[in-house]
Amino acid sequence: MSLFPNGAARCAAPAPGQTHWALRSAQAAFLALACYRGFRAPNLWSVNYWQVSWLDGFFRRGLLGTLLYPLGCTRFDPRFVWILQFAVLALALGGLLWLGRRGVAALLLVLFLASDAGTFLFHEVGYPEQLLLLLTLACWALLQRGWTFASGLILALALLVHEMALFTVAPALLVFLLRLPAQRRPALWRAALAPALALAGLLALSAPLPPALLERYAAQAAACGHPIVRLDFLVYYEQTLGQNLQAYFHLSEFAGVILPLALALAAWVLWGGALPDSHRAERWAVVLASLCPLLLGFMGTDKNRWVFLVLLQLLLLLGTADGTTGRRLAHPAGSARIRHAALGVLFVATVLLTHIRLFDHFEPRILDWPGVSGFMPEAIRQLKELPGQ
Repeated sequence: MSLFPNGAARCAAPAPGQTHWALRSAQAAFLALACYRGFRAPNLWSVNYWQVSWLDGFFRRGLLGTLLYPLGCTRFDPRFVWILQFAVLALALGGLLWLGRRGVAALLLVLFLASDAGTFLFHEVGYPEQLLLLLTLACWALLQRGWTFASGLILALALLVHEMALFTVAPALLVFLLRLPAQRRPALWRAALAPALALAGLLALSAPLPPALLERYAAQAAACGHPIVRLDFLVYYEQTLGQNLQAYFHLSEFAGVILPLALALAAWVLWGGALPDSHRAERWAVVLASLCPLLLGFMGTDKNRWVFLVLLQLLLLLGTADGTTGRRLAHPAGSARIRHAALGVLFVATVLLTHIRLFDHFEPRILDWPGVSGFMPEAIRQLKELPGQ
């Protein structure tokens, strides 16, 4: 089971539950490279996700700020929030290394870190999808123990962190349910009840906020000595959830990035290269769940994030594929292995050629001596000085 035939398969999974030391070394090396290329202090837009609270009048995306509300003015301190954001990033990295512990997912993690996706992972520190990744893994762990309602409750919490969970965590949870043996598969309502209530709350309580409320919130932050720099974050609360609905992908982005990546991913997964022992229903579910984040391109302008999330979602779904669907299919014959390898090479080439732009006009660091020698001083400077955006 590999991107490449025979030899690579033996390298990827020499024994059940283990990953060859060479793959682990490659993962560590590309993890360091991704950190070098993409590291930055969390931008001040991302800090807002951790500050707005229900008690301030913000229901949508207000869970994190509500949890921090008892800390008073501390929640408006960007450096305090940075500590939390870097802690989440560290946990997310641990989750990714766990996902890449064996099989195809081990190879995919190397590809993920070597591509622009790995660079973007470090660059977008503080954004909610890193926390949503951890919540998705929590959903998986709870389902493995038969705690279906608790898994749905985690999804509900994810929706209250950010509504994008509807297109990331929710599709992954459906795949996890599909993979359970039929005799263990619970009724869907047990997993859907809590998130349905959370979604209903989002729709009912996300009416546009009056300017006076937004001004009062900004004044509160300023009185704490930490004025809000990215006031444009609050503009979204002056609009309904549906007011931003439009196609944000341009034709050139669709033809040059979205379509090639979607086709290469679908071909590799559907024709057995990623999950050669799985049923066709599971393959289709993995493809659709992996491509679901692209629907966010009709709701938000961060098109680079949605492309990144496709690869993150695929890694998550392959890393949790433990053969729990029930009856498994026979291992592929020689001709099928060649086809799988060819599709794997096509997918690798597509991912490596997929350009994911960074925020705020940043560019990935060039791997040269001046860059490497100046990396630590630059990182320290960024952590000491508040960024402008």
